[in-house]
Amino acid sequence: MTQTIKDNKHVFEQKRQFCTFILEDQLFGVNILDVKEINATTEFTPIFHAPPEIKGYVNIRGQIHLIIDLRLLMGYKIRDIDKSSRLVLFKPSIGENFGVLVDKIGDVVNVDETQIEERSGSNSSPGQPPSARDQALNNLASFVCKLEDQLLVILDAKKLL
Repeated sequence: MTQTIKDNKHVFEQKRQFCTFILEDQLFGVNILDVKEINATTEFTPIFHAPPEIKGYVNIRGQIHLIIDLRLLMGYKIRDIDKSSRLVLFKPSIGENFGVLVDKIGDVVNVDETQIEERSGSNSSPGQPPSARDQALNNLASFVCKLEDQLLVILDAKKLL
């Protein structure tokens, strides 16, 4: 992850930066180093017979990107695209030209490494099968970070595709 830099008398914790976005009033984030760009383009070419989570392809400056509807992937209900909807496009090192559709983009958040905690398991009641949202969180989110006024759920961009 990051390193602790030791000086004669001081210990400096390095910070990590996350690109944040909103889905259904929940704050999510991905490592800023994984993000290529944020884009407002919302015209998609559908892919017939694809799973419902696949929104389609989008052409951005001559490059074709596969777009995943993160709401559906995370177990939320489908929602119409509006003026606040955005595409988070990832660098090729994460996956071959792809991105996710989110409800609203947030800020870049700087977090001390010490604030990041492993995410505990399911929120389901004992004896009940996990909901689609819990299953998605278990598969995609391994860390959380408590900010001043809300919880940041950190997603692993490599697991989105």
